[in-house]
Amino acid sequence: MEEFIASIVSGIATKYLSKYSEEAVTRFFDWVLEKKPQLKEQITKAKTPKDVENIFKEAIGVLDANAGTGKIEIDQTIISAIRMAKFNHANGTVTIDNSTISAPRLVTGGDHGAKGSTTIKGTNLKSKGTEIRMGKNASIKITGDAHIDQN
Repeated sequence: MEEFIASIVSGIATKYLSKYSEEAVTRFFDWVLEKKPQLKEQITKAKTPKDVENIFKEAIGVLDANAGTGKIEIDQTIISAIRMAKFNHANGTVTIDNSTISAPRLVTGGDHGAKGSTTIKGTNLKSKGTEIRMGKNASIKITGDAHIDQN
């Protein structure tokens, strides 16, 4: 983390989150900025504990699973995210079997330039406004940069 950002995080967030160590808070913000670089500007402008709280609200409640060149396998699992769940196969594979995945926004498949695949079998995918219910033998196959974005 850049020294300027670290001083802001240390000065405001550690006081606001006093039960956490400065190192833990800094690690969290490093992770947040890696996942959401657009929050960097908000952190530099944070002046009050309320500002920090709003940044945390933006950062938490998101499940972002990226297979890279490897595999993500989910079987007989219930996953629920507060704000969003994203399963990106990238150049690897994602397999979701007999599970329930729910979030206000749910994205499955690949981002631009992806070459991998996602296979979903017998699973319920539920967002704030949509639901895909599959029977035990039903399946969806998504390849390349195709994806399903449920809002």
